[in-house]
Amino acid sequence: MVGPVASRPQDPGERGPAHTGGVADGPAGAPGSGRRWTLPALGVAVLLLFGYVLTHRYPAPAVPDGPAPTVPEVLRPPFGNELPRMTGGLGAGPAGLRALVGGTSPAVLDLHTGELDRLRNLPLAAGEQAALRPVRGGMVADLTAFNGVSSRTVLLRPGQRPVPLGVDVRVTPLRTGGLLVTSYAPGRTVATVRDAAGVRQAGWSLPGLVVTAKDTEAGLLAGQFATPGSSGADMVLLDPRSGAVRRRIAPERTAVAVGDTAVAHLPAGCGLDCPLTVTDVASGRSRDYPTPDQGPPAAGRFSPDGRRLALAVPGQYFSGRRLVRPGFVAVLDLATGAVVRTPGVETQAGRTADVDWSPDGRLLLLAVWSADRAEVGLWSPDRPAAPVVRLATQPPGDYRSGSVTVLP
Repeated sequence: MVGPVASRPQDPGERGPAHTGGVADGPAGAPGSGRRWTLPALGVAVLLLFGYVLTHRYPAPAVPDGPAPTVPEVLRPPFGNELPRMTGGLGAGPAGLRALVGGTSPAVLDLHTGELDRLRNLPLAAGEQAALRPVRGGMVADLTAFNGVSSRTVLLRPGQRPVPLGVDVRVTPLRTGGLLVTSYAPGRTVATVRDAAGVRQAGWSLPGLVVTAKDTEAGLLAGQFATPGSSGADMVLLDPRSGAVRRRIAPERTAVAVGDTAVAHLPAGCGLDCPLTVTDVASGRSRDYPTPDQGPPAAGRFSPDGRRLALAVPGQYFSGRRLVRPGFVAVLDLATGAVVRTPGVETQAGRTADVDWSPDGRLLLLAVWSADRAEVGLWSPDRPAAPVVRLATQPPGDYRSGSVTVLP
């Protein structure tokens, strides 16, 4: 569970409660855990949805200690085989830790044995790709054809037939165990509350485009866009069953990560020097952190205890697109503001690594996607001098739709 980010004495970089006037925001992302969401054909920036946090504890994988890795400024050619890359020795994760692999070949990856178990009950047609995320008692799959504009969404439960949830919808798990299904019609967003089996229970609608992100401890975090295609949105907390506004967080924002008690966000249209703001959703108190030198993160994930934030920074073209400053992953300590960069992880221009935490928060799951497969690894922020432990198994798929997420 993400702990209160602002439950400490206020420091010079900290602000008081957010105002209650108009506000805005804009996972995966996400992206990414957001770059793979399919929204209505109007195309808007989406908030990143993040999976449930679990409570099992796993030992860190056995890796040799060594000197702290140095991360020099490296520029690489934009083409060829140098990017993406993940370096480190081959190894295995702890027993019982699994990951959900989305994309063209959906599967469950055992991070200990390396075995891939294809999802046989997923109704994936030829040429389709699946964006997957775990929900209580199963998973939700958004199925999209390559180069398609529409997606169909289904609920998958073990031993049961898939339950259709709609076309061009967004599904957000609720803390009560149900699902909130939203869709956009011209001028309005319509929401339906369903139980864990997908049966309709209630509904509401709001004017404009409302993109839901996560049902937090303080309410449903969502972005209200003035118009489809806006760069930022009003970041608000809603009652998930009625749509009533409980709190307004901030205006014209883009969400980077959403946890149970906190949200990390940037100003809309953020450049190199804008701050990364972390807001406690219950109190509205916020604290600003510097963004990495190479630009703002495009995706992130709070650790289960809420003390750390993993950030994925995309690669950037340099010197007239002749070179690439590779993307990377860093971990921000929310109490001290210290940043530790993950060694040996680099991505292409405009792309980010997948990041997720083990349920006990001791390991960071990493994945970088190429044209036909992913490199998957584990790393412990508590042992920053140790390299990434790479898995021998490389799940098939590609960077356009592939994703790796920790499973319960």
